[in-house]
Amino acid sequence: MDTTVTADRPAGARLGRFLGARFALIAFTGAVLSVVLVLLAVILDIAFQDPLDSSVYTLKNFSDLYLDPFVYGALYNTAVFTAVTVFVALVFAVPIAWLAERTDLPGRSLVFPLMTASAIIPGTFGALGWLFMFHPRIGTINHWLMDLLPFIDSPPINIVSVSGMGFISGLGLSSLAFIMLAATFRAMDPALEESAQIHGLSFPQRIWHVTLPLMWPGILAAGIYIGTIGLASFDVPAIIGMANRIFTFSTFVFNEADPQEGPPNFSIVGAASVLMIVVGLLLSWWYLKVIGRSHRYTVVTGKSYRPNIVPLGRWWIVGWAFIGIKLGLGIVFPFLALVWASLMPYFQPFSMQALAFVSLDNFRQIPWDIFWMATKNTAILTLTVPTILMFVGLAISWVVIRSGFRYAWLVDMIAFLPHAVPNLIFSVAILVIALFWIPEYIPFYNTVYIILVVFVIARISFPTRVYNNALLQIHKELDEAAYVSGLGPFGVLRNILVPLLAPATLYAWIWVALLSYRELTLAAFLTAKDNQTLPTLVLSFVTRGESTVAAAISLLLLAFMVPLVVLYFFFGRRTLQLGGA
Repeated sequence: MDTTVTADRPAGARLGRFLGARFALIAFTGAVLSVVLVLLAVILDIAFQDPLDSSVYTLKNFSDLYLDPFVYGALYNTAVFTAVTVFVALVFAVPIAWLAERTDLPGRSLVFPLMTASAIIPGTFGALGWLFMFHPRIGTINHWLMDLLPFIDSPPINIVSVSGMGFISGLGLSSLAFIMLAATFRAMDPALEESAQIHGLSFPQRIWHVTLPLMWPGILAAGIYIGTIGLASFDVPAIIGMANRIFTFSTFVFNEADPQEGPPNFSIVGAASVLMIVVGLLLSWWYLKVIGRSHRYTVVTGKSYRPNIVPLGRWWIVGWAFIGIKLGLGIVFPFLALVWASLMPYFQPFSMQALAFVSLDNFRQIPWDIFWMATKNTAILTLTVPTILMFVGLAISWVVIRSGFRYAWLVDMIAFLPHAVPNLIFSVAILVIALFWIPEYIPFYNTVYIILVVFVIARISFPTRVYNNALLQIHKELDEAAYVSGLGPFGVLRNILVPLLAPATLYAWIWVALLSYRELTLAAFLTAKDNQTLPTLVLSFVTRGESTVAAAISLLLLAFMVPLVVLYFFFGRRTLQLGGA
């Protein structure tokens, strides 16, 4: 009997340690994710509150919102902007993904890093660059076209429009759509295409009747994902639209939360946010539904799968020309436009006469004390947000994948909410909390910490998805063997899982750092004198009409991104290419 008791004690101790660690991780996860629910509850609360009496709940905010004709204009603009964004993103992403994954395009290994670099570029960069190129009054290329073509007496391209903003946004997001679609094209078995070829279908017919239908779930999923982002997109509408009185729903909400005159109208912001939450959830439900049904289109089946590369012949020139157009419009031309603008005292089209005005005065006019303060805040966010999220994401994923928790599905669903809901809503909610819930003596409002919290909450979904996928590839037998050897759950995490997850952790850390560095939407709602970031500093100069100084700051912003980009391509690119999509 003594032997049995002695043998049972270690097993009981191990079980106790496991349950204790399991409880601690579930409690930590619950505490973090409860913040997500609290922020959403705050939005719903202010949406139904009477603005004159917070103890009274009413539908008046919704009637005031939806009886305003201006709101319907903003809704229409948002619908057009989102539709154009999705269309343009897929027009570029689908052919380039096919060229990179299914053809013998020379140098096709360069396509992925080039497209990924384009995805990293801040949205303010493209918006400013295109403004300098195609503004109807000062756009350089518009002036060139009018000079070269005598039958054109007005600017042929007007980027200051809803469709123009959608084109710029779609051009930038096409790189993200490419990343999502590349894995889909890479995994498709070409057997059905070969069968269609044997039955006499021409190459265009095979693409139209076989390849695209097989790719449809992936293309539709990417389109819905891009549409979800476009719905709440702020950077391009803010840079181009607000100064010209063209509002989408995101800039309308921003204008109500931070009006030029009078106090914030949080009641209307809350009512508007409810609609955005509903639409965002519906789009995310549709996205998950499409992903869930994608098995119906599965054509990769074990040993029968074999990759097939389509020979392009001389058509490779057309392929690279198309990729070059995307990269030129998305990176090269906007960069050249920003360089030119940063050297001009006021923006003017490029000409030999304008060279006489070239100087570095815009860089001298930068308020360097504010610039270095914004740089410090940006550095804090860039280093701190991904570090916190690695701990948070690993804890959530362990609960979802490894803990055996009965309600793990609910934990995973709540962790996905920050992606499903437009992120700017979290900024509005935490602004309300900072103003009305937190005492003034606590340093939170108008500090970098308020931005840090909302950045962490808004990005929770990404590391959890990365860790979920990675943990599913690590067999539980390794955990069980470690438990038998005497390690507890925290020991298994530290000695087994964390080393095996190191590549995924490094990739996720660098990617979140890049997103935090370039983020404008979330920070714009929370920025003040002492907590500006580099992207919000660019926006502040644009709204003041000092676009050439904004161009100079944008170039410095890009220069400071270089170390992160180098780290990403040195450590993280292979992880993304193999499984990040």
